[in-house]
Amino acid sequence: MKQWIAKHWATWRKHWYAQREKHAVAHQRQLFQYLCRVGYQTAFGRDHRLSEVRTYEEFRQAVPIYTYEELYERYLHRAWQGEPNITWRGKVWYFAKTSGTTAGAKYLPITRESMPTHIRGARDTLLLYVARTGKTGFISGKWLFLSGTPQLERTPGGALYGRLSGIVHHWVPSYLRSQRLPSWTTNCIENWQEKVEAVIQEAAQQDLRLLSGIPPWIEQMLLLLESRFQQKATQLWHHLQVYVHGGVDFRLYEERIQALLPGVDLIETFPASEGFFAFQDTESREEGLRLLTDNGIFYEFIPLEEAQKSNPSRLPLEEVQVGRPYAMLITTNAGLWAYAIGDVVRFTSTNPYRVQVVGRVKNHLSAFGEHVIEAEVEKALQAAARATGARIHEYTVGPYLGPGAPCHEWMLEVLQEPESWQQFQEILDTTLRKLNPYYDDLRRGEILVAPRLYRLPINAGYQWMEAQGKLGGQNKYPHLRSDRLLLDALMPSASPIETHPTPA
Repeated sequence: MKQWIAKHWATWRKHWYAQREKHAVAHQRQLFQYLCRVGYQTAFGRDHRLSEVRTYEEFRQAVPIYTYEELYERYLHRAWQGEPNITWRGKVWYFAKTSGTTAGAKYLPITRESMPTHIRGARDTLLLYVARTGKTGFISGKWLFLSGTPQLERTPGGALYGRLSGIVHHWVPSYLRSQRLPSWTTNCIENWQEKVEAVIQEAAQQDLRLLSGIPPWIEQMLLLLESRFQQKATQLWHHLQVYVHGGVDFRLYEERIQALLPGVDLIETFPASEGFFAFQDTESREEGLRLLTDNGIFYEFIPLEEAQKSNPSRLPLEEVQVGRPYAMLITTNAGLWAYAIGDVVRFTSTNPYRVQVVGRVKNHLSAFGEHVIEAEVEKALQAAARATGARIHEYTVGPYLGPGAPCHEWMLEVLQEPESWQQFQEILDTTLRKLNPYYDDLRRGEILVAPRLYRLPINAGYQWMEAQGKLGGQNKYPHLRSDRLLLDALMPSASPIETHPTPA
């Protein structure tokens, strides 16, 4: 019965999306008017005179770009204390706790209106998968979510707070709760390594059919499972059908995850504590993820090269261009206004609107004006690895500022040595030059010399993350930084890889 209902519901949602995509810009404009109409009744709205805003141009003039720190200092701390009508009507329901790799914790609001948008995005991801493939077998088995603890705490004002995945745990529909893994007790284990061990023991004998979690942590779980049971996950779980992932650029993990989950369908999503933005609705991930334009989120986009400026260009959805990287701003029914989420996206299509997540604004590398993004680094690394037979587990890249000629330093966790480190370095460098004209200009002008390579012990980066209290859950491995904070932290365990210098 569940499978029959799912197929009919999936067909209806597919038609619904087909109709909505024709009017994406109109939906964004309607949503913009609604957000301003509700927002002007709040403390934020009064301060920014939202009652006088009629057009998007007036909005840009009235509402500056907000970082988390600015929004919290001026407004969200009051909502944390329980004051109503601060950045959205009424009181905040939840605060989703999240953190960057090096920054402290952030507490992002979730309201009565915004909570359903998270659930809707996750639900429609699976419904459109069913509509696209006709596969419904996963519906009848167990679903494993490798996520943060569902235990929540209370703010001084009485709102609940915790990891988004823990909050969403309380909103799983009743008809799916019997299928969910891990159990409450296991999911509440604080130590990440102990939790993964317990999850494996609990799930090993179950009929697992759907798996979800951030790729690096799922990979670690699957490797541990193989070592414990001397079987691949698909041998242990014969009916495992689909793996839903998101949160990081998947390129680095794709080949390894496919080897660990042969024959399992992969679905990419773009969720965050701030909102559910996009999901994969085609067979190929390279076609991009369908941007949800009618899900409580009004989007703006800043050309990446202007992201660090004090007064950058801000573009509505209808003005974006395919292929160009943008930093994303959102205004939402959770009470976020012109909020810089920190992600960099590139549009693959504007009919419908589809995006690829290509990095983080803070994690893009521009110590010398090169504007290198994570997607370019991933492609260069893949090209070098394929050509030389190397296998790289994890990596991080940052600037070498001197003494001597500046360059990029790459720290690599090496699973399999390349045939030639010199060839690896040359392909890495030349591919990045082809992908990024700013980097190429700096190399041709000899402002930057060829990259330096270092070898790291396997899992050195994760050990550093664990020492920072950022292992597992929704925490992400830092691949790019424009400063040397991570490089300097890892340098004592790194060893230089000898290569011959490549000319500019």
